[in-house]
Amino acid sequence: MKKSLLFTLFFLCSGLIFAQQYPLVTIQDIQFVEDTTTDPPSPLTGDTVEVRGTVMVSPLVNPSTDRRPIIAAGPRWVTYIEDKDGHVWGGLNILQEDTSETGQQTFFDIIDTAQIVKFTGIVTEYYTSTEMLQLVTPTTPISIDSMMAKRPDPIELQVSDFDNNGQYNFASEKYEDMYVIIRNVITSDRNASSGVFNFHDADGNTMHMYDQSGYFTLRAHRLTGLTNYDPPQDGSILTYIRGIINTRADGYYIVPVYPGDIGPIQQSPPSITTIRRNADEIASNQSVEISAKIKDLDGSVQESRLYYRVDGGQRLMLPMTFNATDTTYRATIPGVNSDSSVVDFYLWSQDNDGLVSINPVDTLHDDYFYLVLNRPVGIRDVQYSPFGGGYSGYTNYNVTLEGVVTSDTSDIKGYGTTSFLRSYIQDGSGPWSGIEFSFGGSLGTELLNLKRGDLVTLTGTIQESFGVTIINNVTAYNVVSSNNPLPDPQVITTGEVGLLGDGNVEKEQWESVLVEYDGVNITNINADGGSNFGEILVNDGTGDTRVELEDGNNSYHNGSGEPGTIEVQLGAYFQKLKGIMYYSFSNYKLVPRKDDDFVGYSTAVKEENVAPKTYSIEQNYPNPFNPSTKIIYSIPRSSKVTLKVFNVLGQQVKTLVNQDQSQGTYTVTFNASSLPSGIYFYSIDAGDYNQVKKMILLK
Repeated sequence: MKKSLLFTLFFLCSGLIFAQQYPLVTIQDIQFVEDTTTDPPSPLTGDTVEVRGTVMVSPLVNPSTDRRPIIAAGPRWVTYIEDKDGHVWGGLNILQEDTSETGQQTFFDIIDTAQIVKFTGIVTEYYTSTEMLQLVTPTTPISIDSMMAKRPDPIELQVSDFDNNGQYNFASEKYEDMYVIIRNVITSDRNASSGVFNFHDADGNTMHMYDQSGYFTLRAHRLTGLTNYDPPQDGSILTYIRGIINTRADGYYIVPVYPGDIGPIQQSPPSITTIRRNADEIASNQSVEISAKIKDLDGSVQESRLYYRVDGGQRLMLPMTFNATDTTYRATIPGVNSDSSVVDFYLWSQDNDGLVSINPVDTLHDDYFYLVLNRPVGIRDVQYSPFGGGYSGYTNYNVTLEGVVTSDTSDIKGYGTTSFLRSYIQDGSGPWSGIEFSFGGSLGTELLNLKRGDLVTLTGTIQESFGVTIINNVTAYNVVSSNNPLPDPQVITTGEVGLLGDGNVEKEQWESVLVEYDGVNITNINADGGSNFGEILVNDGTGDTRVELEDGNNSYHNGSGEPGTIEVQLGAYFQKLKGIMYYSFSNYKLVPRKDDDFVGYSTAVKEENVAPKTYSIEQNYPNPFNPSTKIIYSIPRSSKVTLKVFNVLGQQVKTLVNQDQSQGTYTVTFNASSLPSGIYFYSIDAGDYNQVKKMILLK
């Protein structure tokens, strides 16, 4: 527990300052939804409410002596609370975004585990998770109601409660943000950089461990000096794992919080790491030596094998022999007498206890592989990922690729630093033809100068960056020619990409490719619910998919706070949407570059069977309005129509219509939710007709 003085001070101050201003609700009121076949947002999303719960983790290690956050969430404080009686739908993630001296006046930073605390905040959605943002404007202190002897015990569950033969169990949304324990699991997919891993039951059902706590990570937020955490070797049998349940689009995650939340290892099989081949590129009839580090931490390695096949044929086994010089195990795959063959393989090892490790664990989707080629390696070869895992056969190997720059740093501005800027090259059209290149390494600054239409060669290392295959650490480049035509965008349907991505070859093939959707309507202004990350949903009639508006250097936005003059509207239509296919946070998404990637945008709805004889525009209705109003105009013949909104200073604030339209009467809905109250003017230009009218926004 924290210093008693801090607790006493907090208790007295919060009791004197805090007064109820918002409705008091339960955690269940926030979390409960009737629909358990999907993951709908909270019914209270956007509402400011008070809620009471038991603190499951302190925001800081110690507010007096060690102010490092326990749960990492960037420059924010985080806690999880739970219904004190452990009822389902009873967990909630609470964050405070202001950690300055002013923010400390809420006393968020000094709450402690097992306290029953009342928070005031805004209910919001972060991707698939419901959370609450503590109110800091105005400063709203939290209050302690009482204290329990300890936090609630974890709920006993099974992996199959969350994953059943690869099927996401939406019924277990009731455990979101709750403290659970799962016993006797087998680990896999150990990440030696972050510390995360997956775990399974005896039937192969899978969940993910997430390293959000500083006690269980190898990343920068590690609580150095307080933890000796090292992720278990693949195949380890854990007595238990317990923690907070997080929901994600790609499955359920568990967040171990405090030391002891990952139980002791019952047994540990051999670890198989540092798998390498002895050549970057493989030609016909070239044998390939595969090496790996194989160790057993609680015994000895008895036998190791390599299983391989050619073009999906019969699996063949090769024994691996130990090389004392570099302490690796090795086997040599014979050369293949063909061109464009795929050789895939996995490693197997058994220890003196009879325990077996396989790397990769999922030999159906994640096998290691390489291509046999009698020609130089191209972008399609590097991007090709036939098993659905998304990894390239050239990951961590050096290659030279040639392609035309389809997007440069003036197209996708990222987040203002070179580490987030993205550029792409492409070789022709079609699947697997595009790839992102990064600006790391000694040539990073020079690469910033590459422009659309440059035909370039790049030599660098192929790596996976958050699920995206990229050329990193470029050591050499050459501009072969400039001002080349870009490949035509590949026309695909929105349903082909959909809303999810990982593990799907049909979607993976479009990563980093210039693509186009035709005839789409906006079906959701904010694809992420309460938190707005600049993404919308569009649909051409085949299914919803995401479009990212913030990353590109264009005028379109969805009210997320990013600059832009055209705020898109629900139901609006695009004749065409073009851009680069990107992947992040478990979703593929189209990233339009500049304004010319948006073709034929219209919020205007044409009335049927109306043939006006003159140009006209009506007074908006209602007027005054808050926040939406309708504008009706008529054109007697096909015309280029622009309809814009200006403030009293004559500054353009919105473009509502900018396209060719046929004869007819049209209705446009103007949503001014992002604008302040005041007088505005709307102006229409169509043919030789121009008219300006005044309207009043009154909030």
